[in-house]
Amino acid sequence: MASRRATTPRPPERDVAARPTGYRARGSVTRLGYSRAAGAPSAALERASLMERAFVAKDFRRLALTVVIALALLVAAGLVESAVLGR
Repeated sequence: MASRRATTPRPPERDVAARPTGYRARGSVTRLGYSRAAGAPSAALERASLMERAFVAKDFRRLALTVVIALALLVAAGLVESAVLGR
């Protein structure tokens, strides 16, 4: 006769506690563009935001210049190819 192992009793089922209403998963963003700050911004914050805007504007200028140069090279390469290969 095969012997059976005694099984351990299952632990009692736990009631899953509902999450509080203010619970948010880590890393999720629920704000939709509204600032949470109240009152007038400080002079240091204004300077920092001005520097950030200038950096972003300069960055977009560099990106636009890169795109224009790439397109110009593409057009020039097409013209050279047409001239070399002929029709």
